Amino acid sequence: MPSTPMPSAPTRPHIDRAQKRRELLAVTETVVLLEAPAGMGKSILLAQLAEELGTSVYRSAAAPVEASLPVTVWDIPPGSSPDPLPEAFVSGDRRIIIAKRPETVLPSLDRAAVYGHVRRLGVSELLIGRDELRQAMPARLAERAFQQSRGWPILLGRSSPGEEEMARFLASELLAPISAVELVALAAWLDGNPTPVASSELLALLDPVRPALRHALAAELAARRAHPQRAAELAAAYAGQGWMTDAITTWQAIGRFDEASAVYAAGGGRFYLYRHGAAAFDRVLAGFPSDYALGNDTLVMSLAMQALKHGEVARARRLLADRFGSGINDFHSVFTHREKYSTDLLAFRVVMLIYEDYQLTDELFEQVFDTLGDLPLDDHIVRGSFYNSVLEFYIRGRRLAAAEDVAQRALYHYEQAKVPMLAFYISLHQALVRLLMGDANNARRHAEQAARYLHAIAFDSPGDERLLALLNACIDYEGGKPEPLARFLSTELDDFVHGEIWPSLIEFALHYGSQALSEHFSTLAARNFLDRWRVYQISNRQFGLMIELREAAILQNANRWQEAAEKIAALATRITRSWVAAAGEELERLKDRDEIVQAMIWLRHIVYEQPTRPHLERQLGFIIGNLNLTGRQRLCAEVWLAFVHKRQRNLSRARALLQKVFEEAARLGAIAPLAEERVFLSELVEQQRIGEYLEISAPVRQVLRRLRDGGLPNSALGAQNGLSRRETKVLMMISEGSSNKFIANALGLSEATVKFHLSNAYRKLGCKRRREAISAARALGLVS
Repeated sequence: MPSTPMPSAPTRPHIDRAQKRRELLAVTETVVLLEAPAGMGKSILLAQLAEELGTSVYRSAAAPVEASLPVTVWDIPPGSSPDPLPEAFVSGDRRIIIAKRPETVLPSLDRAAVYGHVRRLGVSELLIGRDELRQAMPARLAERAFQQSRGWPILLGRSSPGEEEMARFLASELLAPISAVELVALAAWLDGNPTPVASSELLALLDPVRPALRHALAAELAARRAHPQRAAELAAAYAGQGWMTDAITTWQAIGRFDEASAVYAAGGGRFYLYRHGAAAFDRVLAGFPSDYALGNDTLVMSLAMQALKHGEVARARRLLADRFGSGINDFHSVFTHREKYSTDLLAFRVVMLIYEDYQLTDELFEQVFDTLGDLPLDDHIVRGSFYNSVLEFYIRGRRLAAAEDVAQRALYHYEQAKVPMLAFYISLHQALVRLLMGDANNARRHAEQAARYLHAIAFDSPGDERLLALLNACIDYEGGKPEPLARFLSTELDDFVHGEIWPSLIEFALHYGSQALSEHFSTLAARNFLDRWRVYQISNRQFGLMIELREAAILQNANRWQEAAEKIAALATRITRSWVAAAGEELERLKDRDEIVQAMIWLRHIVYEQPTRPHLERQLGFIIGNLNLTGRQRLCAEVWLAFVHKRQRNLSRARALLQKVFEEAARLGAIAPLAEERVFLSELVEQQRIGEYLEISAPVRQVLRRLRDGGLPNSALGAQNGLSRRETKVLMMISEGSSNKFIANALGLSEATVKFHLSNAYRKLGCKRRREAISAARALGLVS
């Protein structure tokens, strides 16, 4: 291929390279090879040398005829296939100086090198030094020219070379002749990756023209993609460099989908998302025609995973059914007849369970674990994902010790598979488990490990950065620092709510987000937050129930007890107020996460309204003894029990239990669970004998200080305004719209007694009518 002339450019200063010519002529070897890419001034140097020798430069792919000249000067055209070096030069009988591109192969040259007749001069030897420049121009200009050109002849005289012009030159002279492997390696070098594409001297010379080189490279890559054969070479080079997404899309662009699918499998297959990122995952899946993708098992599972990540569970199920038959969506049938399916499909089906509204029985758990024996021991990413899926169900079932065990197993396999994104998720879940246990200190340790894994991910993952930010904010909140979580909720909430998130992390977000908003903003803000999740998770029953339960708890925290009771009573579940009021040991045997939460909401309501109710202490003892409670839930229930002890005039038991709760909270760094129990704690710590007893312990004093800093009143709001406890409670209940008859039934009083308490409250607040009393209660902060 003939050399493309360089576009017109500003005239470069004439550099007489007499010193370099003398060096060439002084070389003792008979074959002097100038081997460098375009722009190094090889042809100009040969022309000057030929003029000095009184001869001409021979420019042709054909070998020069052996002549009687003392030195033959041969300039081999770029892109040509030259004839073999004539025997006279190979044997060393005659001298020759040759200029060629590095990629041009000159037959017989290696044989001459074996004889010791060849001296190669590369990039570094062809640079123009400062001394040579000073011979052609003043010293100050010579130094400036050297700094601009770095000694590369093509850049001399270009104080501001046109980028477009330079890009065209680089594309034609430097990039067009090189192989696809070298081209991709050069692209890697531009991206800051180490590459063997060329000598370090050449790469240093290319530094001043990086912007033009980028444009030239983009143009050359586009030109090669337009030709199927060159595009195929490019795709293979991309794969060799590890740029799987570029390799796949290049194969796809020329319609070679089998090759694209093979690279996709080599790049991770259905785990491609976690090795290369969501953007690359979506991009490569979009490049496969629908009919091709739906006929490929791996691609169907990948499309199903993509649908799950976007919350489209029904679409994922349809994709699997169309490919593998409708039976694939009957999870029990799949694992009863698992011999019908590949182990990879079975493993994926377990992962899919996370996103489905499905409860695993103990029997089905055993069948699922039986499949683990069918997975290859060295298939670490699949085995890790199996444990990852089981982890989700252990957390949901509050089997936290088992969850920690499988999390560690999953982490081991993900580390062996070298997939930091998945290892990040495991560390995130480990921190969540510790938060559920009420152990903020160890949760922070796992969060720090999660940050290290996130830093090791080779691509941007903004959604995961938000998850980590939320986790750290929640850990701070658990320890009594609300500001980071409040800041996150005010700046990141929209992106977070609409991003893909695993189910156990949704529970974690719902709880902390609603608590923070209710305590530090308003009940309305917390309910709006839950409403946004309610819309997003409308198709999943478990999240719908979780949101309703969380809203009931928020209403209780706002002293809107009757409204909370009405909301939870409307849920179609077996855990009703009547069931809880009559329950004994059944409370200790509850296993379902949501049933436990419902039972605790009703118990909390009963504790608030009827703390002297017979057998209430015993019922609280049963729920505290439930092994499926989280550490946070147990702390809360123990606060209620201390409150009941106090109301039943057993102060010694109340203060001893409360000291135990506070010391445990101090040890674990768990302040947030106690913050939600202000309605009970305010009355407890205000009692003189309890308060003085608690002040003896330094850890307890620290917890009390943090609670007061976060808004725990030093005395009950009603008492601050001269109201008795009963007057305060009756006032709050009429603020919720309760009738005198309803209040009497709820509190076990007569209607006359209710009217008596109301008249006293009116008098103390300076009110005459019910509406005025309700307005005063809201102004005083008794209700939200």
